[in-house]
Amino acid sequence: MDSHQLDIVSLAWCRELGLPDDALRRPGTRTVGPATDTIRFVRLGGASALIGPEWLLARAADVTDETLASRSTLVELTRDHGGRCTGPRLLAYASEVHADIDVDNPLISHVLPHVQALQSLCPPDDVAEADLTSRRNWFTLLDEDENPLAGAGYAEWQGIVARVAVLTAPGTRRCGHGSVVGRLCTNDAIDEGMIPQWSSDPGNTPSRRLAARLGFEELGSVTEITLAAP
Repeated sequence: MDSHQLDIVSLAWCRELGLPDDALRRPGTRTVGPATDTIRFVRLGGASALIGPEWLLARAADVTDETLASRSTLVELTRDHGGRCTGPRLLAYASEVHADIDVDNPLISHVLPHVQALQSLCPPDDVAEADLTSRRNWFTLLDEDENPLAGAGYAEWQGIVARVAVLTAPGTRRCGHGSVVGRLCTNDAIDEGMIPQWSSDPGNTPSRRLAARLGFEELGSVTEITLAAP
């Protein structure tokens, strides 16, 4: 990913976090955002931003970015305030269209019922992780009997980023089906003028490997804590 594309991704995150448009374009710097009850720490391309209440900003002032990106560090800094932590989630981005889908004339559906049929075959945690029904621009690979094998979709975010996810039926994994729909979905997002974003748990090796095969480059992470009500 070139510097211009990274600037576009940075702009999307700045808008999301309520920061000046260039706040994440200075590698090696940390920006402190407006105080809020929802804590978010974002690292992107060597820059970072910390959003949270004043007491948290003070506690984290001398903590390095690498340490702060750890789930355990943010949990410890906020232990006396409670709350629920999600992340860290690795952020990866793709910038080029690729033609290698390894299947001739795949049968692809773009309708919600096939997405729902695919979800019915998958474990609830996998369904929640991909959250395909909240996305659009679906690509569901079907077999000759129109049974779903794998699906992908993306949701437009901040007008310039496409949040991509892939879901594969348990009985058909390791067959390359996820790569087929992931490639078609990623290419479509790029053709629409957006930069695809992939989010993975650091311990989800299959997800990270699939993203790498699709051309996604890991460039940052996000960790969030929703504080308990006072």
